[in-house]
Amino acid sequence: MYKYGFVKRVSSVVAGLFGKTRAKRRLNRDKIRYKGLISTVSETRIPRQKYATKIPVAFCFDARGCKMAAVTIKSLLLASAGRCDYDIYCVINDDVDDKLQDVVRGVLDGTESDIHFVYGNHDFDESSRGKWPVAMWYRLMLPKLVPNVDRIIYADLDIIFFNDLIDIYEYDLGDNVIAAVPTRTNMYINSGFLLMDLKKIRQENIYDVWVQDSKDHDYYNPDQDVLNYTLKGRIAFLPLRYNFQLSHGSRIFKIYSESQLDDLKHNLVVLHYSDYIKPWSNGIRPVFSEYWWDVARKTGLFQE
Repeated sequence: MYKYGFVKRVSSVVAGLFGKTRAKRRLNRDKIRYKGLISTVSETRIPRQKYATKIPVAFCFDARGCKMAAVTIKSLLLASAGRCDYDIYCVINDDVDDKLQDVVRGVLDGTESDIHFVYGNHDFDESSRGKWPVAMWYRLMLPKLVPNVDRIIYADLDIIFFNDLIDIYEYDLGDNVIAAVPTRTNMYINSGFLLMDLKKIRQENIYDVWVQDSKDHDYYNPDQDVLNYTLKGRIAFLPLRYNFQLSHGSRIFKIYSESQLDDLKHNLVVLHYSDYIKPWSNGIRPVFSEYWWDVARKTGLFQE
């Protein structure tokens, strides 16, 4: 357990007593909880020869998510400059027209990465999704939508990248099907950042299992629960640096060791704004929003 965890938990509880709104109280707590956790991130990286092949990465969104997708992709390209390039697959629906596609495509200017727009299918139209848009299911469609890709990295849109994805792309999955970061002591994973063995998923007909399970159960976190329950025992657990979520709260000091938190501080790859307040929100914004805005301004799509 992180040696200062108890102090941070108590101090954050006290800080959270002040503030007129829920968001303000959450911000006050997080300023205490997360202070110093990523303070030295990206200061040094070991020089390396540029990676020989393009790494497949997927993002899924509808029209409302285009500008956020542009920021996330821009952060990945900036973090990987001179180190590797990507084949970027964007799974979209019909409301992402040519003009909106050009908005996202524009962030690749000056790079050697490629972008591919793929339309989601209708296999999950009858699946339970609660309050979530149908685009939530697009990540599970990847085995079918990109049949020529054997391994892919998936990322949510409320993410900023601080490092390239070479190491995670080369990660040895063994007999596992996916890899992700656990968010609970029972090793329940978050689906916001995934390494997926699409070839194995197709060979073992796991896709059909996902479709059926999504119809049979009314899950609280539908796509995430489907992955956790259908792949139990087939999930590799990644270090915290691959999905540092702001929604962790104080339990971050209970779940992760001091070495994991030290690794996060110096080697962060994925910062995930997974809480209900976002960097682009009006009014109160989460801690570390400045990192998102640093990238957003470079896209030319956002002004504070």
